Amino acid sequence: MMDSFIHFYITTIFLSVFFLINTQSDPLSTLESTIISHGGQVLRITDSQYKAAATLHNRAIQTWPELILRPATHDDVLLALSTLSSLRIPTRIMGGRHSYGGYCSHQGIVLDSALLKDLKIDWETETITMDAGVIWDEVYRVLNGTEYVIMGGLCPTVGVVGFTLGGGYNAMYSRSYGFASDNVLKFKVALYNGSVVTASSEINPDLYWALRGGGGGNFGYVLQMTQKIHRINETHMPNGQFTFLNITWINVDIKIALNNWLTFLKEVADNDIRISFNVIVAVNGESNFLMMYCSFNGPSIEIDTVFNLWLLKDPKPTFNSMFNYTQNDISRVLAIPFPVVNREHVLSAMAINITEAMLDVILDFQPNSTADIGSWTELIYLHSATKDKNTAYAFPDISFDIAPGVSWRNPDNDPYAIDMSEKFLQKLIDAAAPTKSIVGAYLNYIDPYLPNWQTMYYRHHWDRLREIQTKWDPTWYFRFPQGIPPYNQQSNAYKLPNKNSMVIISSFIILVWFY
Repeated sequence: MMDSFIHFYITTIFLSVFFLINTQSDPLSTLESTIISHGGQVLRITDSQYKAAATLHNRAIQTWPELILRPATHDDVLLALSTLSSLRIPTRIMGGRHSYGGYCSHQGIVLDSALLKDLKIDWETETITMDAGVIWDEVYRVLNGTEYVIMGGLCPTVGVVGFTLGGGYNAMYSRSYGFASDNVLKFKVALYNGSVVTASSEINPDLYWALRGGGGGNFGYVLQMTQKIHRINETHMPNGQFTFLNITWINVDIKIALNNWLTFLKEVADNDIRISFNVIVAVNGESNFLMMYCSFNGPSIEIDTVFNLWLLKDPKPTFNSMFNYTQNDISRVLAIPFPVVNREHVLSAMAINITEAMLDVILDFQPNSTADIGSWTELIYLHSATKDKNTAYAFPDISFDIAPGVSWRNPDNDPYAIDMSEKFLQKLIDAAAPTKSIVGAYLNYIDPYLPNWQTMYYRHHWDRLREIQTKWDPTWYFRFPQGIPPYNQQSNAYKLPNKNSMVIISSFIILVWFY
């Protein structure tokens, strides 16, 4: 009896010590406690802040991670990467949560940048340095009231880093100042093993080249980047204002209106980079809708001279309004709510031009009459927009991004809506084939169903990007669908460890040993 009691007493003490040591030495527990102690967050599905943190822009691709880690310091990002990669636990990098493929999330661990918010402007060098968790709205608010703009997204809730890594065009400003990827001077990058490097034109130029248009979750975790800002006082308006026009046609012959616009582009706008357009075409049965948002980066006194000959052609616009807007005003007007109210599927076709055959396909894009689905096509005018040809962004010669989209509410319509939009894209590509007008797809409108995506996103840069991925992420730790694999990719069987089962097994072995 006494021997059994002594055995039980010793076993209890041993197990207590074992559990304490196990808890203290568990690297995941250490990582979580470190992140929390430095002002970060560790969120699970039972936490009150979890749902808001995990919610993605588009309901149609929503996934719910097992764990969200939100470091508040760069050092804790490095610790997270070194810990998770050493344990062979996969993670996804989350920024603004706008990934059209949902690749910023998965059912495992997500490393979220939301608390990394440092933002510094150097007015002397006309640059801004932004942490990974900054969104464009925060940048625009800081610049608002100044004479400066930055190459950021029209939608203000998009993350600055993810936008830039995919190239990052702005329909209202890129013709004047290039893409976001053209304007980045330096990246601070955390690698898979927790080390940190700088990438610029002089330091690690291969990584610098790849991140500007070929990033999108590849190569490493961008902690911070420095980007140029641009003074726009040539408009002769106060506080960094542009002339912003809303030109709309309703229930007219849209094909004629679009051809008039395309003629205006060839005769005037192609040679005047002060003019930019974002165009929305919607056709639904007997009704149609054509809206053009236009910015003019020049003196308002020239507006009539530049635009009147085009706008006086028949069919004349149903509405034609003009405003003096800052970048903050424009992003507010064009913003898409986060998250979107409906489910969405948005695609991309990078086009050198728009032919009559392509126009016919665009004007025939509409769901069948029984489907509760809305459809539209966005035409982003980008002729002569990219200034720096030495980046991984593969489309300096395109004039348009043709972006069809569908929107619906009922999840039962998912298969039809996606199939409808994918078939439209193929019809558009087929219509463009004789003239080879479509040359790829925009990485920031990433499409999980896109065939031949390696060439469509990266064109002739694919092999070079794989070489760079092999150098900087040889184990392919930053892995996701449509990610760039290294040449020597390893078949890593990543698995989240089950801490409880390990403790139970260990405890059983100890009990057997003592008894």
